[in-house]
Amino acid sequence: MKLSLLTAVVLLFAVTDRCSLSADENDLFTIVGEQTTQTIAVQVTDPNDDPIEGAVVTPWALRYSQGHGHWLSNGKDASEMKPEAARTDKHGIAYISYPFYRDVAEKSRTLQVSVHVRHESFCLADAIHMDVPSDDVFEIEMQPAASILIRPLIEPDNDFTMDQIQVLRSDIGSWENSFRREIQGDHVRVDNLFPGDCDFLFVRLVDGEPTHFSEIFEVELTPGANTPMDVPLHSATAVSGKLADNVPRPVVDGRVLAMTVPPKSARDRVTWSSWVPVNADGTFLIEGWPRDQSIQIIGLTENHRVRSPEAAQKLNSRHGHPHIFDPPLDTPITLEMESLHVCRVQVKSLDDKPLRDVKVTAYPNVSWTNWGSQVYGTPLTRSADFFDTPDLLAYFQNQQNQPRYPSTFIDQTDEDGIARIKLPVGTWELYVDDDRYEIPIVLGRRNFKMEVPNDSENSIVMRLVPKGTDLPGDYDKLAGIVFGCSTRDGERICALPEVREKMDEFVRRIQEAKDPQDPKILSEAFMVVSDAFLKGGDQEEAAKWRRKSLKMKVKLTQAISKEESSN
Repeated sequence: MKLSLLTAVVLLFAVTDRCSLSADENDLFTIVGEQTTQTIAVQVTDPNDDPIEGAVVTPWALRYSQGHGHWLSNGKDASEMKPEAARTDKHGIAYISYPFYRDVAEKSRTLQVSVHVRHESFCLADAIHMDVPSDDVFEIEMQPAASILIRPLIEPDNDFTMDQIQVLRSDIGSWENSFRREIQGDHVRVDNLFPGDCDFLFVRLVDGEPTHFSEIFEVELTPGANTPMDVPLHSATAVSGKLADNVPRPVVDGRVLAMTVPPKSARDRVTWSSWVPVNADGTFLIEGWPRDQSIQIIGLTENHRVRSPEAAQKLNSRHGHPHIFDPPLDTPITLEMESLHVCRVQVKSLDDKPLRDVKVTAYPNVSWTNWGSQVYGTPLTRSADFFDTPDLLAYFQNQQNQPRYPSTFIDQTDEDGIARIKLPVGTWELYVDDDRYEIPIVLGRRNFKMEVPNDSENSIVMRLVPKGTDLPGDYDKLAGIVFGCSTRDGERICALPEVREKMDEFVRRIQEAKDPQDPKILSEAFMVVSDAFLKGGDQEEAAKWRRKSLKMKVKLTQAISKEESSN
């Protein structure tokens, strides 16, 4: 889901003393020990370069070598810090604090801070992403805000009340104010809009359920008040359907998720979404759907999910894809389904002992058409619930953290160290959540790849290392390049085909090895990394990885000598 539109976050910790700790005394770098507070200055101006006083700058997300994600304010963030909003002074200056480490435990550094900027008279088209650290003042130019009056028309049902009318719009600010609108007589006023193209969807809600929709329409807004307009609303329709017959009845834990299909565009578009449970007989009914809008839909049960269209699979076989049905939606639809396959994951320590009570998780995604992606089948949200919700981020987090159905993609190991999860055919990344052990780092990221080829039970052995054995912070630049997460290391040197092939081979060898820290394999892998950085012109990073490779060769030589002497 595009949760990037939903967050506002804030910071808590005082500056602590830095202490230099080396994860490896032979490495050519050091990492900071304790979390510290860093600061970046921003200046907010109008198009005439005049400072804007009183703009609220709110940090909401952080980027590091492992990716981009929300900076949580609930005390559970990996940075162990909370974000804090700042208000610009008379010079338009605000100082934003952020954590040196995006992840304290892993010693991975913050590379980028994302902020929203709000002002009653000015606005921005999108969030702002600032590379850090930086001694420069980051300049942000806001535009004079737009507003518009719209009169909803419902024929022949003219007895509606204006408080029943809600508005979805595509500008980013809508998410932070829960799609706030103001009723003025027989008009709805929407303000603090960014000038330019903006999508709107008007909906009538009665007791929280949609009864009427407008079309999704586009307005080209200019700064200030725009020309009032009338918008007709039409009765909602219902979409009925069933799961294909290959899903056994009674259906267990069935649910379908649906979304409108926005036009393909680089900018944000309005969508309407919903979900409903699937009945035991495999049927479902989505009430309150905009009658003139196509529907894209996925579904999930205890042992099945919607089969992706073949054309979509060819574009991205790693993700699930929805089926699209165009209006009129007056006949029942059928969703073709595919099996989920049991995957037996045995989790062991390096000394071959089974590890119990370890949570094993996979995150298969669905790629919504012209929109974004999310974990398949979660969270279960309805657009009808968005309006007047005080904290939309909390709403999404609650749906995520308190699922209505047991997840087929998560399981806890038993006394034999065995977890069983169900996944579609494909290659999936597995993760673990445990206070004692973790997946060893392979090329900068803690995950374990698993192939699910067929209907038979698929089995793997996953060996974990004690917490703190290795730190992703050592791999920041490498991981940022390999996974395309670094904003400043633009060279994708490790994504070169010849390099990536070797990387994938090392991943396979490491995961199949009894010892995931086999010095022979690691020495070869580190040398490939070194050569890749050298090819990309980063001699310092190349030297670091060459030193790592040589150290592994020394460990290998020592192990061989010890074995020979014992014999």
